[in-house]
Amino acid sequence: MIAKRGFSLIELTVVIGLLALLMLAISSTMLMSIISSKRIRTATKTKQAGNYALGQIQTMLRNAKSIKTCDSTAGTITLIGADGGETQIFADSASRIASSSGTYLTPESIATSLFSLSCSPSDTEPSLVKVSFDLRDALAGTGIQNPSLHFETSVNLRNE
Repeated sequence: MIAKRGFSLIELTVVIGLLALLMLAISSTMLMSIISSKRIRTATKTKQAGNYALGQIQTMLRNAKSIKTCDSTAGTITLIGADGGETQIFADSASRIASSSGTYLTPESIATSLFSLSCSPSDTEPSLVKVSFDLRDALAGTGIQNPSLHFETSVNLRNE
């Protein structure tokens, strides 16, 4: 009897098909990993920018000698700082949170939306200021890879 050497065409086809399915599963897993890591990096960068802006706004409001004006409809607040100078906090036309002292509280690559300020009990004599805004990465496009994060805080004014 003659000994068989090699593989039949059916055996080779089955092995190649199984390897193709295995490679498809591996490449799909790697692609999802790359996409999710990009989304996580974008969300982390946006969260850091929002936390920094909130912290700066809270510090300015807490250390203010007084609130000169609070315009809830325009989303601006003017305060008298500890040094006696005026600082206005607002969202500018370039979708960034800014202060009139010439500094931006959010980086250029982060877009701000829905910026709002509300002063309680009234705009003329506030004792509580609520600030809220949404941030997203302006360079990452839109969709699931670029989440819009909401930030909100309330500050009791202690120097009023």
